[in-house]
Amino acid sequence: MHKKYIVVSLFLLCFLFLEAQVTRYLEHRVRWMENIYTISKKYNIDPNAVLEYNRIAPNEIRRGIILRIPVGPVEGGEANLADTLDLAESLQPVPDYLLECLEYRPSPATEHRVSLILPFELSKPQPNSEFLEFCEGFLLAVADLKEEGMGLRLSLYDSNNYPHLSTFVQSGALLDEELVIGPVYAGDLFEVVNYTYGQNIKVVSPLDPQTEPAAHANPNFFQVNTSPYWQQVNLIQCLQKNSGMVWLFYEEDGADQELVNMTKEILRNNQIVYQEFIHKVEKNRDITGELALRLVQNQNNQVIVVSSDEPFVADILRSLSLVQSRRHCPITLYGNAKWRSFDSVNYEYYHSMNLHLSVSNYIDYQRSDVKHFLARYRALYHAEPSPFAYQGYDVGIFFLRALHTRGVHFDYCLEQGVIPAQPLQSNFHFQRMGPDGGFINTDSRIIKFLPDYRIDILH
Repeated sequence: MHKKYIVVSLFLLCFLFLEAQVTRYLEHRVRWMENIYTISKKYNIDPNAVLEYNRIAPNEIRRGIILRIPVGPVEGGEANLADTLDLAESLQPVPDYLLECLEYRPSPATEHRVSLILPFELSKPQPNSEFLEFCEGFLLAVADLKEEGMGLRLSLYDSNNYPHLSTFVQSGALLDEELVIGPVYAGDLFEVVNYTYGQNIKVVSPLDPQTEPAAHANPNFFQVNTSPYWQQVNLIQCLQKNSGMVWLFYEEDGADQELVNMTKEILRNNQIVYQEFIHKVEKNRDITGELALRLVQNQNNQVIVVSSDEPFVADILRSLSLVQSRRHCPITLYGNAKWRSFDSVNYEYYHSMNLHLSVSNYIDYQRSDVKHFLARYRALYHAEPSPFAYQGYDVGIFFLRALHTRGVHFDYCLEQGVIPAQPLQSNFHFQRMGPDGGFINTDSRIIKFLPDYRIDILH
């Protein structure tokens, strides 16, 4: 084992020495509201030097990416070997699991063991169509991985067949598995998470965004759906700095008070100054005049409406639209993912006020891989895929490919961002919840409604 550490350390030392002969650099993770100019100013470097060194365009700078910041060539164009050796001495031994993940090579002889546990309700006259569609999408991912040479033994379980799932879990049916996807609901899921703790069995929560507590206790747990908190964080990060006033609209004593408090906390954490407008829908009450006095004319008003109540949203948006058109108060609107299902709200308001939404899933039907999936699904199942079918494929293609290309310790490579999979309808960016915790997906898709009635995917 020490020989392996020595080989890896020597490799890293040689790499560092050769790199130093050209240019030394620092790594900078782009934060919210940063751009190439603010980053360059921080490091006192020409913005063009950063762009050229990273081979990136200014409009490609976005939150979360890693930029290499060149700190200048070593004097005389040669590396200082003593400095490099000092750096090498500080290197810690590479953990076995990380080495195993990085060095892993797929083998046709390897048969990975995976279980999918969903409440299909097959014993009922009408099985649960949503979970059956999830399974259908998942099986298309299985077919893709088998074409790539993955050996796989897949077990399917209907959790509805077990009134007390603990009985099934305690039977030991999952102990030989490497990856378990499901169950869906938090109560059943925690049964599996608790039983598999310490067994190095990866457990994936595929649909419920409220299973985060399991991530605090089990390093092998993954929550796929983005929680409301992280969806709101991603939405707030779309605000344009120094571009007009920020407004927070919400309902007095409304049902979304928890989300309101959450949004206020996010705004404070990002040092965003905002004004509040608290409203209660009442018959014959018109707030257009009040809004006209408060919103700023000829400057951008960035309005965050924190509500999933359809009558409240309809009332607010009608008034905002009137103020925008009559008083020349430009508005950029930020809303709630549930607004996509509203029937009584005029969708023209969404487009005229450039509505931004942070959503857990959104499909770009112009993508070639989406078109390919759509054609295969229709041909095989003679039906149109629902979001559940796309979710099944996304979960399958990501975690099965991670297991196939990086082995059972793929979570260590997951932190390095080297899983070669691009989901169809979601964004996956898994963040570990502490040194001994599991992973939650902190990413979402940001969509923007445009005045020409198109919808743009910003991220």
